[in-house]
Amino acid sequence: MKQTVAHLLPDYNPFPPRYPAGTELRVEQVARRQQRYRPLVVCGWFPGQAESEESGSMLVRRIRVGRLYRRLFQKLTRIDPLPYAERMWRIIGEERAALLHVHNEPKLLASLYARIRRDSRPVIVHVANENPLPKAAVNRVTRWVACSHYIADWLVRRNGIPAHTVEVIYTGVDSTGHRPQWEMSVQSRQALRRGYGIFREDVMAIVFAGRLVKEKGVIELLDAFERLRAVHGERVELLIAGNLRESDDPRNEKASYGKAAVARIERTAGARWVGSLAPDEVHDFLVAGDIFALPSLWQDPFPTAMLEAAAAGLPIVAPARGGMTEFLGDCPGFNPAMRPEDPESLAASIEGYLSNEGSRRACARWLRDKVENRFDWSRVCAEFENLYDQLLSPGSGR
Repeated sequence: MKQTVAHLLPDYNPFPPRYPAGTELRVEQVARRQQRYRPLVVCGWFPGQAESEESGSMLVRRIRVGRLYRRLFQKLTRIDPLPYAERMWRIIGEERAALLHVHNEPKLLASLYARIRRDSRPVIVHVANENPLPKAAVNRVTRWVACSHYIADWLVRRNGIPAHTVEVIYTGVDSTGHRPQWEMSVQSRQALRRGYGIFREDVMAIVFAGRLVKEKGVIELLDAFERLRAVHGERVELLIAGNLRESDDPRNEKASYGKAAVARIERTAGARWVGSLAPDEVHDFLVAGDIFALPSLWQDPFPTAMLEAAAAGLPIVAPARGGMTEFLGDCPGFNPAMRPEDPESLAASIEGYLSNEGSRRACARWLRDKVENRFDWSRVCAEFENLYDQLLSPGSGR
């Protein structure tokens, strides 16, 4: 009988993902491909979902909290007699999980600590950002999986995690199912472009896909685009896809920024917001474009959208920050946006591809080859199962 690996997710995003969400996408793609282990996903429940669901070899157990319970014990009194972590722990026991894999949520690790501290099962924590780690729980983690060498270095240097307990496993992309734009017929691609409002064949479309939050640099991209539009006129357009944080609370900075970004897009000639796309719609959106812009203002650890754009066959404009250079650094013709917060600098980096077809093609082909050879989901799953083998094999010593 196969041993069970429990993939543990926080409760704030639906699973499988209904909109682009890197953590939930990675868990889904890895769990669906697991062969040597039985994948169990424990996550929050959202309307329209079953509390228990099997999909192939993957079992999904969703934790449902009633509206009255949530209001009484989580909002009014803050005295939760059966918190999310306790419900999760009960499911782990019922399903007899042999290994616990916590995905990208330090708060979830902290809430589970009272239970795992007395438990002997190996615990893996996947880290894809620089959110503070719960100090009390750090020593209970068997292995840390970093999404990039940038994050691995942060774990070791800033948090004192022993280097021998840290592994880098990059995220992936479906390079088999998602083919590059040059493999499409001209007619098929033109039809896609018309669906996004691009009717002229001579238009160069700059595309962005990501959360509409300040650190992703959406406003700065719009500033840069206005400069490019002043030079190229209607021959350049900007398409932005991204989900908004839903809140009417003016104190919610991310929601307020998203609404301001959409309003700015609507005022900018040649720019369009196409809304929040479902995961299976992202690839078609990308192949409709010509250049992918990723003007991150922060040290972006390793954005999934970067791999998806490469799979679609797009050259990528991005700063040399965070873990992005681990993927883009050796790309021929890559001209990093040295100061993405400066519209002139960002516009100049995009212009390098707008005005040079040879550079666009060379970059796009190189990036596509790279995702095919090194970043397919099959590779990601194999690396995780090899890690599970190490931790669950008899006499492993962990």
